[in-house]
Amino acid sequence: MPEKKNNRNRTRYPGLDPSLNLKTRQEEIEDLYDYADKLNDEEKAWLNAFSNEEICANFNHKGPKLNDQSNPSVRSRIYNRNNERNRCIMTREKAQGCLNYLEDLDLDNSELAEEEELDFD
Repeated sequence: MPEKKNNRNRTRYPGLDPSLNLKTRQEEIEDLYDYADKLNDEEKAWLNAFSNEEICANFNHKGPKLNDQSNPSVRSRIYNRNNERNRCIMTREKAQGCLNYLEDLDLDNSELAEEEELDFD
């Protein structure tokens, strides 16, 4: 069966491009993406393989294999890390655009002063 033609398959290093990965993984991949401009092709290929295996938990990617495929403890560690990220409430809310930060709330100082004076005992 031939491979599907999509942006991820057409890109040379898809593991380094945050826009081609799930939103829950983008934050981790953005750090690699910013640094990738300074690397040569061999180093980018290695970093792409690292991203695919360690962040995306994909062991069937093209390119060099970094982890021992037959070692169950390595696969378990990577899958557990991926599952932890998927279960994280903050990560999921951030990916859905539902996370509100205190800095983004439009409160004036009088409302904050009233809240600080409240006694919750």
